[in-house]
Amino acid sequence: MKHKIFSIIGAALLLLAFGSCREESDALMSYDHNDYLVFSEANSSFAKKFEVLWNGLNQQYSLWDYESEQGLDWDAVYDEYMPQFEALDQRKDVTDDELEELVLKVVGPLHDGHMVVEVHNHQTGNFVYASPSYARNQSRSDFMLAQKYKPTINYYAKKENGEIMLDQYGNPDCMEHTTIVNELLNRFKNTKGMGLQWVKDSLAVLQQLTTPTAQQVDIEYSLLDIVSKLENVEATSSGLQLYNEMFKTYKRLKIPGFTPIDERFLDDGLSLKYALLKGNIAYLYLSAFSLMPYLDVSYSDNNFAGADEYTREHIMEMRKVWSSWFETIQRLHKSGQLGGVIIDVRGNGGGFSDDFKRVMGALLPSGGFDLCNVRFKRGTARLDYSPLMPFVVPTMEEEHVTVTEPIVVLANCKSVSMAEITSLSAKEIDNARLVGKRTWGGLCGLMDNLVFTFNYSGHIGVDGETPVYVYLPLLATFTHDGQQLEGVGVTPDIEVDLDVNLLTTTGKDTQLDRALQYIRTGN
Repeated sequence: MKHKIFSIIGAALLLLAFGSCREESDALMSYDHNDYLVFSEANSSFAKKFEVLWNGLNQQYSLWDYESEQGLDWDAVYDEYMPQFEALDQRKDVTDDELEELVLKVVGPLHDGHMVVEVHNHQTGNFVYASPSYARNQSRSDFMLAQKYKPTINYYAKKENGEIMLDQYGNPDCMEHTTIVNELLNRFKNTKGMGLQWVKDSLAVLQQLTTPTAQQVDIEYSLLDIVSKLENVEATSSGLQLYNEMFKTYKRLKIPGFTPIDERFLDDGLSLKYALLKGNIAYLYLSAFSLMPYLDVSYSDNNFAGADEYTREHIMEMRKVWSSWFETIQRLHKSGQLGGVIIDVRGNGGGFSDDFKRVMGALLPSGGFDLCNVRFKRGTARLDYSPLMPFVVPTMEEEHVTVTEPIVVLANCKSVSMAEITSLSAKEIDNARLVGKRTWGGLCGLMDNLVFTFNYSGHIGVDGETPVYVYLPLLATFTHDGQQLEGVGVTPDIEVDLDVNLLTTTGKDTQLDRALQYIRTGN
């Protein structure tokens, strides 16, 4: 009798296993690394790739309750698209375009602003990519305008109504520096009197000689080699390697502006601008939140260990730009002469969360700033979430003043991630305002896969290695009043369009002008 009871129980458990809901059936699967049980069949089957994608998101995505509120039924997505992926397995001619289109249909309704899905087409050998937020933002009227945005404050160095708006470049009150590889390459290729332009000018002179010396002929061939290999060099790892190899080969020519570019600038490159505008308004622009590798001495020593003299010079120049902005604010506030502060994160794609303390956190009291609420994914079931908890961003611990003068954050459609955290802080600080256009809509936090593993959340698979890979955040972010901004973005207090034609032709920046107007008038 006892044996019979166990048999009945065993049969019942077996039936439950076969009849269980999809969100429970894969509870023991590990999606955050290249697990053989998860990914092996997906190497040669489109249907199995879809299963990995659907189940991985089902287990590790942080916003299922929000998606449900927006009308998405994830189980219905499975029922609708599984047959379409199964149909692909019956063919031998599946193109990358149709696979990409189908993957985007599956994930397109999801609101996570960081998510990028990478699926391998085993028939062509290529990876296809789908980004729900990119597809969503592409339809915005200001999308292309944000792509074209290039900050310039040269216009404000000119006289307006007989008054100088800004000290000229080169003075301590106006500084800029960049380590972004494509900008460094463009400077090498396009700056008059140096780099590639110097090479071409020198080459033209040599080619006019009727009886060149052997040394001049050697130099001419060297310059021709530089032009042929570096005129179209791109800001990629291989392009940078070629550039640096050419520098070593022709270092003897002492070409002005031809200096090595550290490959680490591909990941940690940064453009930084500081200016003191009319009325003692301290302006700071940063292209990304990558200040830590430059400002944090221990991090910098570790990250740029063994750096050459040119890289060290770049690091020191970056520190000088930020320090000028920060020290000017300290000095002017203490003397009662600070008019305000502008932090420009337009076109900023995000970066290190600790950078907050060196930007907005340099204007706030020490001890951190309670910005919003967050929660973790804390279980394998679809709605296993942690309670909401305060998200306190770091502020500067070193002695500094708390800025009580007006603060403006400038943002646009291409302000993402940490740029949006900074934008959101402007909505939470009494003396701050957000000016410009609504941000991208990717505020949920990212961390590494070690943390993801503990929290049943984060990356699915391994980039470039598994047949399915999803770049996915760990944290879901909510405003203090419970609002979810993912896929929506942070709405400015003062919305104003950027007149690109005016910016291109004159340098006059309509969004910066509106920020200045608010600071000077309170309007």
